[in-house]
Amino acid sequence: MGKIFTLTIFFIIGCSVYSQKKNNPLSTDIQLSKTLKESNKDDDIAIIQSIEEISFGYDKKNKNVTVTQKIKQDYINLESRSSIPVFVFYDDQSSIKKIKAKSLKGEFGNLYFKDEYYSNNELFHTDARVKWTNLNFPLQGSKYHFSYEKKYNDIKYFVSSYLDDKYPITKRKITIAIPDWLNIEIKEINFNKLSISKTKDYDEKEKITTYTYSLDNIGSVADKENTPGPTHYRPHLLFLAKSHNKNEEEITLLNNTSDLYNWYRSLVEQINDTPEAFKEKTLSLLKDCKTDEEKIKAIYYWVQDNIRYIAFEDGIAGFKPDEAQNVYKKKYGDCKGMANLTKQMLKIAGFDARLTWIGTKHIAYDYSLPTIAVDNHMICTVINGDKKYYLDSTEKYNSLDYNAERIQNKQVLIENGDEFILDKIPLHKSIENLEIFEGNLKINNEQLIGEVSRKYKGESKSHFLYSINNLKTDRREQVLERYIKGDDKNVLISNIQVTDITDRDGDLSLTYEIDQKNAVSAFDNELYVDIDYYKEYKSLDLEKRKIDYILPYKVFEKTHIDLEIPLGYTIKELPTDLNIKNNDFEISFQYKKEGNKIKYSKSIHFSNAKISKGQIESWRSFHKNVKEQYQKQIILSKG
Repeated sequence: MGKIFTLTIFFIIGCSVYSQKKNNPLSTDIQLSKTLKESNKDDDIAIIQSIEEISFGYDKKNKNVTVTQKIKQDYINLESRSSIPVFVFYDDQSSIKKIKAKSLKGEFGNLYFKDEYYSNNELFHTDARVKWTNLNFPLQGSKYHFSYEKKYNDIKYFVSSYLDDKYPITKRKITIAIPDWLNIEIKEINFNKLSISKTKDYDEKEKITTYTYSLDNIGSVADKENTPGPTHYRPHLLFLAKSHNKNEEEITLLNNTSDLYNWYRSLVEQINDTPEAFKEKTLSLLKDCKTDEEKIKAIYYWVQDNIRYIAFEDGIAGFKPDEAQNVYKKKYGDCKGMANLTKQMLKIAGFDARLTWIGTKHIAYDYSLPTIAVDNHMICTVINGDKKYYLDSTEKYNSLDYNAERIQNKQVLIENGDEFILDKIPLHKSIENLEIFEGNLKINNEQLIGEVSRKYKGESKSHFLYSINNLKTDRREQVLERYIKGDDKNVLISNIQVTDITDRDGDLSLTYEIDQKNAVSAFDNELYVDIDYYKEYKSLDLEKRKIDYILPYKVFEKTHIDLEIPLGYTIKELPTDLNIKNNDFEISFQYKKEGNKIKYSKSIHFSNAKISKGQIESWRSFHKNVKEQYQKQIILSKG
């Protein structure tokens, strides 16, 4: 029995060693991994090969052109151990089959894929589902294969294919097989700095034209915050399906903007609005209004205040507005439902109000491209004489005459019966968002004390109101104090006064008294004063940034602080002034003495609501000086 036990142990150990050796990556894979890591230092995973095949079919029953997309990708681990999810989305207009993932060495069989509804904090409800699994790479050089087939039931929902990925790609190939009966245009977007090989072949027997795009060594997609939308900078193919003659009859799909508008309009015509449900409420809002503008404001502001915005995407409901009475009753809706309720209430008031489609700045396209990818939002337009009012009811704190940065200067498609109107949202200047910080301070027992006033306009005011209303407490004093000082226990705030926060049309002002315990240090006969409490953009280094940095709006901040020089002290040292100016930002720090006061001024101005790719290096260089500037102190000497 002892001999049998010993032999069994040796057998188990031998099998274990053999299994480990079998699962170890090949030396060539390890070397490939090391080579790829040298050129992709910030990545743990790379895609060795990515193949995408796109073909088109026809659904006789539903009379739709369909799309089949086949994806095959091989992953390699660049680190000692990694784990990543792989996933693919689908919805009511698409389906997934033949999905699999397995180790390329065969030590694991096909992995199990979960199939779940997609959860997104930005969406209240969506019909999107996701199939996903995890790939666990035990060693450097470990490899996995991932593939699936996705079918779109209607070609209008298949809009684009991106050439890059979250991970760097060694080799990428896309083939598009287009039958003669389908008229589709392929637009090449953001190709300018990539070396891409393109070929075209025709199969006389099958009557199919095949386009092949090939490229090597594509870097990973920048995975950072405050980025532009992917259509602005990522290389991709945009598909514009114009028409087909599958049954020897020319059928128009989306050949031009009129076709896109007609499809949108067909969805709007399916809405069964019953304005009687909210007519009484609408008229009650107008009883004290004397002018047209007062009436429009009364309705617009009521919708902002009383209808909660919740994003909703569910099949055709992602494009079709909800009935106005439903939104009114539920007290919530998506942008389309809120726009429709706003429109119907304004029509009761006698105004020419219209639904309006728009793509926010997240999207690079305009309505010259007939595709559902051109827009992602809906607002209401009021045409009153020669003036148009663009009402975005999802923007809770914006005034009637101000539109959010995300839709400024963007093209709009306004309903107009059988026709449509193309227009643009007005562009606001940064001065309309001016935020002013003014302080009158003095030193008292190694503390900075004094009075502060802050004024907000435009989107700086909206941003302020969003901030304080998102802090969940019923006590306004505590909410405002939290906004002013955050969690800094060294700062005491008192006697806070604020103008009416429900007044969208006026500027917002805030005053308070401040007591800073950590702003003054005394050594021997000298005082070291840190006069700038907020130190805006100190942490914005953009060290590895390769694309535009997007700000929420055109920032224009001005700071003016007067510091009273204590009796018996003189200025020993003031920080030097600092200035920079280019097309995207202008920032200045200035110190000067007037009488018995030191006047500190700071101006921060981002005129385009971004730091563009071309100015990133300028920002990096300037940012080093900014950090040094914030560390500098005013030095006062006694006697």
